[in-house]
Amino acid sequence: MFSDYEKLGNVFFIVSFLFFLFVGYVIFSPFVGLITVSILLVVIFYPIHQKIKSKVKSDILSSLISTLIILFFILIPLSVLVFFLVKEIVDFYPIASSYISNPQSLLEKLRSSPWFNDIYQRFQNDFMDKLNGKLQESFIDYLKTFSSKLFDFAKAFLKNVTLFFIGLFIMIINIFFLFKDGEKLYKLVYSVIPLREDEKIYLFKNSYLAVQAVMLGSVFVAIGQAIATLIGLLIFGVDYSIIITFLTFLAAFIPFGGASLVWVPVAIYLFLTKSFTIALLFFLYGTFVISTVDNIIRPLAVGSKIDIHPMILFFAILGGLNAFGFLGIFIAPLIVALIDAFILLYKKRYNIQS
Repeated sequence: MFSDYEKLGNVFFIVSFLFFLFVGYVIFSPFVGLITVSILLVVIFYPIHQKIKSKVKSDILSSLISTLIILFFILIPLSVLVFFLVKEIVDFYPIASSYISNPQSLLEKLRSSPWFNDIYQRFQNDFMDKLNGKLQESFIDYLKTFSSKLFDFAKAFLKNVTLFFIGLFIMIINIFFLFKDGEKLYKLVYSVIPLREDEKIYLFKNSYLAVQAVMLGSVFVAIGQAIATLIGLLIFGVDYSIIITFLTFLAAFIPFGGASLVWVPVAIYLFLTKSFTIALLFFLYGTFVISTVDNIIRPLAVGSKIDIHPMILFFAILGGLNAFGFLGIFIAPLIVALIDAFILLYKKRYNIQS
């Protein structure tokens, strides 16, 4: 049993430790997102770093090479994409503003297409008159609400662009030192976790598998479908291709429909504004290229790793965007993966059967 003096010492230590942890969090809180994404990228590319390290004996040089690989294959392409996305949002700003102030103008523009006007007239004759125009008002109100939300997101995004590139520089430094000294940090964290040895091994193993499965099997699949969509949009000359690509990335996480929720409306738009042939060709491209990316990448990337339902990831990414901004795209899947790993440990620890 502990003496009163030892009990007081334990209380003092715990309170002091928690206090300094809180102060440390306050100090590092502005960089939590950047540090988390840096750790995530290092974890994913660590097998490649180990191969480089086995051939390049210098820790500094091998860490520098691994950092440059991430820089040129991930961070620079992402930065270029963000630059063009911002440019398109700026270009879209006055158009969205005019449609928000006068939603009827969008409807009139669509009606300039003979195909759409014919469909609209039939629809109006059959339904709109019977509903006394309420459906038309509802459609315009919905359009106004959706445009306003997109517009608010664009403004928030533009405000964070400068911080994004500053954060990118900080992230490069983080990645280098995580490659160089990450193993020491890993051993420190591993040693202080108050679990049995077998439970710590199980937790870290499943955490790693979950992160690999989520990032490679879901996020990278969404990136692949977004890239395929961007190529198709550029080939067929669709305006605001980067914005549509970003929407495709988000839609790829929806189990029912996925990326087709974006490229099918684009095919309809091409049918209404260009020609039936162009719309058909884009529809075939979406069916046999964009939608098949999932079937090709996911089995190769995930294999036997743990997989998480894409609907959970979809809502997690939306919440991550709201909580962490652009970095939430990467932070949210990591959190979901860790939650999944702790659930598996909980089931193992208390012998809960599936």
